[in-house]
Amino acid sequence: MTPLPFPPHRLTDHGWVNPSPWLYLLMLFLARTWLLLTVAAVSRRHGSDLLGLFYPQQRDFYLGLALGLVPMLLLWLQGQRHRWALAGRVWQWGWWLMLLVLLLDLALQGSSLYRHHGTFSWGPATVLMLSVWSLWYLLRSPDCRRVFHLKGELEGGDPMKG
Repeated sequence: MTPLPFPPHRLTDHGWVNPSPWLYLLMLFLARTWLLLTVAAVSRRHGSDLLGLFYPQQRDFYLGLALGLVPMLLLWLQGQRHRWALAGRVWQWGWWLMLLVLLLDLALQGSSLYRHHGTFSWGPATVLMLSVWSLWYLLRSPDCRRVFHLKGELEGGDPMKG
């Protein structure tokens, strides 16, 4: 019997690997525009001011929402991958999808920095630093790749085809 690359407490009942807390934080960080939209919707009076503070360009806000759909989908699929074979297959592409979203997010931040002529501001600088750290984590963590690539079983006990 080959040893498992993860301790048993990291596996679900169906053999899928639970993501680490760092991976959850990475997904929430990439979905930050959706989190901000939720906070703005809750604070009715100051919601538009809050969105304008973080996203002065409306285009950047909509691009952030579009990029945030992938991590939101992956967060949802994480709980569904043992039920549907399609969810498991999409989950296995999650590492590549996260990498693509992170690179597009960095490109969006670079274009924003270019539009502001490189003016320093603590907010965008912090987000840029967290993005670079997130990219480093995604590329260097073997745990992160294995979470997406190890297959479990479907709910009926049949091994997933593919």
